[in-house]
Amino acid sequence: MATTLYPMQLQAYASTGNNDAKLNGTSSGWLPYLLTTGRGNGNVATDATPTEAGATSGVEIQLGTYPASWVTHPLAADVTISGSITFNVWAYESSMSANVAINCVLDVLDGVTGQTITQIIKTTRTTELATSTAAQNWAEAPGAGVACYKGDRLRLRIFGDDAGTMSSGYTFTVNYCATSAGTTGDTYITLTETATFLDTDPTGATLYPTSTASDVSTASVDLEAWTSRGASATSSNTNTPNGWASPIQCTATAGGTVVDWFTKQLQAFTLSGKVKANIRGYNSTGSAANLRVEIARVESDGSSPYVWAAQTVGGGFGIGEKKVVVTFAGPDLAFTDGQRIRIRMFIDDDALVPMVTGRTMYFVYSGPDLDASGDSWVTLPVTPVEYISGGGGGMPYIGGGYYP
Repeated sequence: MATTLYPMQLQAYASTGNNDAKLNGTSSGWLPYLLTTGRGNGNVATDATPTEAGATSGVEIQLGTYPASWVTHPLAADVTISGSITFNVWAYESSMSANVAINCVLDVLDGVTGQTITQIIKTTRTTELATSTAAQNWAEAPGAGVACYKGDRLRLRIFGDDAGTMSSGYTFTVNYCATSAGTTGDTYITLTETATFLDTDPTGATLYPTSTASDVSTASVDLEAWTSRGASATSSNTNTPNGWASPIQCTATAGGTVVDWFTKQLQAFTLSGKVKANIRGYNSTGSAANLRVEIARVESDGSSPYVWAAQTVGGGFGIGEKKVVVTFAGPDLAFTDGQRIRIRMFIDDDALVPMVTGRTMYFVYSGPDLDASGDSWVTLPVTPVEYISGGGGGMPYIGGGYYP
């Protein structure tokens, strides 16, 4: 069954946390919006994107001063995209002298890192737009099949290209988010393959990073994450570098030791599905730093980490403490008796702008109250059970004696 995806005017709350290169080679932050299987709630138009003198390598459409991208929820199952893809984009140019053809790029974002990007297809349409909005409908197929795995996301970018040779001094605009088929703004792409997505919230156990010491002992500050909230809100304070930068693990104090949160030892289970994290934090100044959450499987002593998935938050943080929700997933991961989940937090660049050195990013956790300071948590798609090494023994029954 084919899969149709629609760009929405809803923030995705998931960012790569890096300045991906635009088609012209210039690195840039990106506005991350949602790409979903349901239509929108009303036609909207992008900002008029300025053309440039061609021949061009492509000009991404803008929302404000930043290029726009649309990303899906995490994939619910592996899929290889190899068949023909239909593109239907409502667009127009300001003048027939602009010489703009509309095209698209479809990428896959790796769910394990949340940052690795692989291009599936960049289309090559050369038909010029009209000066009033109309559906541009065409189909192209990838040169080779691209494997996409459970937990990965698809990312759509829309751009203007040469229809002959693009001319500077004009603009082009895309309409999207329509409510009905065939109406202005009914922009979509249709895959030949069936792609399914983890678009509902998980209902398993909720883990709360606390300030309670873990029974694990590593070189980090080792704290416990378990199913009860902490006693009082605590902050992890991390110095910012100049960005764009690779994610930096959160420290207990600015310039101090990194922090890890470990669950208790767990009975064997399989981690499968989407995780939802409620992250609370703030910047000392401005809003250039962001937060990133990572889930890993470790042995009972905290060794041999296997990273399941990680994601940088798409929504930004300001000076006052606020919460931002992020969801992510990875491939199914089996745990054996005694292994643990490890949670790590990182600071990262904002989706739009880089970090600036000399500031501090605060991750606030271990709060005792719902929707209050420090109410940070991670909800799993499953409910792991604590593993008691050497546990057992008889269970009493009425009448005396014990079951063996």
